[in-house]
Amino acid sequence: MENGFYAIYYTGATGNGMGLLAAKDSVVTGADISGGLYDGSFQKNPLSGQIDINIRMAFPPGTSLVTGAIAGAQPLVLQLTSPLPANFADGTPVGIQTPTGPVNVIFKKLREFP
Repeated sequence: MENGFYAIYYTGATGNGMGLLAAKDSVVTGADISGGLYDGSFQKNPLSGQIDINIRMAFPPGTSLVTGAIAGAQPLVLQLTSPLPANFADGTPVGIQTPTGPVNVIFKKLREFP
C-alpha cells in the first residue's frame, strides 16, 4: 500500500457505502459515511507480494452495517485482518471477509501525501 489517501466504495448483503482511508508509513486510518472509524496497520508480505492489513473498525450504536449486522446499544468494535492483492487500488472489486460477513470493496487512490 502506497502512502496516500484512498476512497473506498463497498457493498454487502444489505447495502452499500463509501469512506476515506489515509495510509502513511504502515499506519492506516479512516472513516465512512455511517460513522464508522478505522484504525490499523498494513505491510507488504514479502513472500506473496500482497498487502496484509489489520484494522480495528468501530461503529456507533444503532449503525446498520452493509453485511446486515446492526450495532446494539453500545458501539460495535470489530477486528479485521485480511490480505489485499498488490494491485488492490486498480478499480477491481476486492472481496473481503469481515467478522460479520463478506464485503466487496473498490479502492481508488486519490492522491499522495504532500
